[in-house]
Formats: sequence, structure tokens, C-alpha cells
Amino acid sequence: MQVMWRRLAGLFLCAAGVVWADVCEGLPSAPTSGASIFRLANKNGPSFRIAIRSTGPAAGEIEVSRCQDGKRLQVLPITAQQPNDFARSFHAEDINFDGHLDFAVLIAFGGAWGSEQWWVYDPSTGRFVQNQLTHAIAELKAADYTYDPEKHELRTRYLTEPWGCGSTGDRYRVENNRLLLIHKEAPKPANNTCRVVVSDLVNGAMRVTAVKRFIDGEPVK
Repeated sequence: MQVMWRRLAGLFLCAAGVVWADVCEGLPSAPTSGASIFRLANKNGPSFRIAIRSTGPAAGEIEVSRCQDGKRLQVLPITAQQPNDFARSFHAEDINFDGHLDFAVLIAFGGAWGSEQWWVYDPSTGRFVQNQLTHAIAELKAADYTYDPEKHELRTRYLTEPWGCGSTGDRYRVENNRLLLIHKEAPKPANNTCRVVVSDLVNGAMRVTAVKRFIDGEPVK
């Protein structure tokens, strides 16, 4: 009888080990050349197995599973405006500054801009969702995006140097999964000159705070 119980206990432990095995063990922490399955490691929450698949020239899907037990949580469809390598453009960052990683792929691009579709992690459901913040970021269409975790700001950069306007960019404060414009640089090129109208959020309203002038791409005092 004791031998039988030992065998049953051993089988139970083996089965438990299979059920609770980390399915992300050995996976890279980011997409690599030719690899579209990797681990999304979270410091302040669960880690996830991410699998990116193409379902057409400009369509695909992201499968999200828990590393802890391999349970598939969701399959997120992607639709782009042109053929795209979604795995190559995939990247993760905490864009709403809640301590959890979010992720994005490129869904549209031109010679000087790109549009990213984001999904943010929702701790209440344990899933990745889209909301007002993710839709607003997709509409920015900047050349570059940087996130400042100390100031909770998103900064965009636009390629306006070819217009003779120098480098320009805007700043947004991220509040409650929304974007609040706090700094804007609006280029106005004409022939070989350019004016950049700078506006800042002052007392709840955007006000012009400076005007930069350029001639043949060089700043003029």
C-alpha cells in the first residue's frame, strides 16, 4: 500500500510539473531574425508568450499566452495599410506608466513617418486592450516616439529638416490613458524660409510662446 501511494504521489508531482511548467523557458526576450515567438517579461506582473503570425500580405495576429501555465489568453488581429513584417516592428514599453509593459506593431508608414498600433496591459482582466490612448497614438504619425517615465510624457519627432525648418516635435502628457498636448511646434515653410510656431499649455490653454525662423535651413535670431 505504501509503495502504491508513493507511485501515485510521484505521478501527481510529475503531472503538476507539466501543468505548471514555464512554457517561455528558453525563448528570446524580443523578436530576433527569423523568430516570431518570444517572451514578454514583466517586472510587476505575469510574463507572457507572444507569437506573431502573418495571415495575409497586410494582415496578421498576435497570440498571447501565460508563461506560467501556457494558457492562451487572447488572439489579437492586426490590419496594416501595406505589406508589413509585424514581428520585426514589434516592441514593448510601458506607455501609460502603470508599471506594466505594453506592446505595439507598425501598421502604416511613409518616407518620414510611422503609425503604431498599441495594446496596453489591463491588470484587472490580465489581458491586453486598446483604448483612447492607443487610438490617439496611432493617429500621431511621427518619425520617432520617446517616452519619459519620470514626467509621464510622450514626445514625438518629425522630419522637417528637408523643409528647412530644423528638427521639430511635440510633447504630450499621459493622464488616465489619455493624451494631453502640452507642447507643439508647427512648421510653416515657404520658399527658402520657414517659421516654426511654438505653443505651450498655459493655464489650461495652448498659447504661442515663441516663433523660430530659418533661412536655407539655418536658424535666424
